Amino acid sequence: RHSLKWNWTPPGRAQRFGHAETLVHAPLEAVRQLVIDFANYKALAPSITTSRVVHHWPDGSTDVYLRMGVLNNTITFWNVTRFAPLRHAPQGEEILEGQMVPGKGNIDDSATVWTLSAAGPGWTVLKFDVLLRPGVPAPQSLIDEQLRDSAMDVVNSIHDRAQGSNKFDPYSG
Repeated sequence: RHSLKWNWTPPGRAQRFGHAETLVHAPLEAVRQLVIDFANYKALAPSITTSRVVHHWPDGSTDVYLRMGVLNNTITFWNVTRFAPLRHAPQGEEILEGQMVPGKGNIDDSATVWTLSAAGPGWTVLKFDVLLRPGVPAPQSLIDEQLRDSAMDVVNSIHDRAQGSNKFDPYSG
């Protein structure tokens, strides 16, 4: 009845990611539309202060400028993330990966992985993995906490939007 969150190193990766997942009572198509709505990523989490599509590539990739505040907005990080086209895994999952464009940000690296899978008629399992290497000295425990909390905010936002409720709305008073 609630989302789950933790930190882990996904297979094939060397860094620790924040991870969150949830079961959404909405069809896969509805959840997918929210996940690929890059221009509105600002609405996914209070830490994301700006999201803007800056380029569409001929191969279907999309570059998105993202700015986020961490540690109660005492530090602002930004980068351009290139989202590859949505791909289908052999197990039937849909995967959307984003990777920071080198040299386009004030951090060392960031990456995201969305994983969506149908869980029966009208249900979707949504998973989100996020990496951010800030490039400034910070304890790994603090980075881990920020990453898993951010991942949780994002899956909860998609969950609430897809099901018709919206606990976080940056446009409301």
